[in-house]
Amino acid sequence: MGMQLNQPSIPGAFMIKSAFLALTFLLILCPAAHAERPAGILLYFKAGTEVYLLLADHATPGSKDRGWGGFGGGPESGESPAETAARETAEETRGFFLVAALLKQIESQTPVIDTNGFALFFAEIPFVPVQQVANYQPENMDRAYFERGPFAWIPFSEVKRHLVGDIDGTPKYSIDKHFLPAGSRSEWFWSVWIGNMRMVLETHALPWLRE
Repeated sequence: MGMQLNQPSIPGAFMIKSAFLALTFLLILCPAAHAERPAGILLYFKAGTEVYLLLADHATPGSKDRGWGGFGGGPESGESPAETAARETAEETRGFFLVAALLKQIESQTPVIDTNGFALFFAEIPFVPVQQVANYQPENMDRAYFERGPFAWIPFSEVKRHLVGDIDGTPKYSIDKHFLPAGSRSEWFWSVWIGNMRMVLETHALPWLRE
């Protein structure tokens, strides 16, 4: 018969407290893994030495601060950040990119979480003419599928020149009109999105710079 070591008994309350502290510590270390939070995906493709970002005009009639930026939004009940990011990106690209395909591409990623709690994922996609996205007719005709547009492929170099200095929401982070389609309501990047991208750059999280 094998030898058994006598172990001191541990009070149940102490075990419960230890388990609670361990779980709390885990949640602090992995906030993106448990919390519902706004989230989105930066869609991009590479061509030679340049990287192009698929962006949308977020300006609405009467808005003064919104401009061009990526895709994303708030969570629905019970969603993980990756699920929120995939659903919101699918909706804001009019269903052209499917939720399931987007989720499969990002679900193993650790997102970049900015100071506002927004979780950003990245997905490399094949080039597609923006007009195909703009003209896509989703089976679900919910108005959420038409809240964004027009769309444009904008080179990261055009964004990067704005990722220095203070970002206070006052300046207009201008975009070369050469990159913008007809019908654009704004000719600048949304300052909130520029702030998010600045954090991504500073944390060395851009996937094409890590390859």
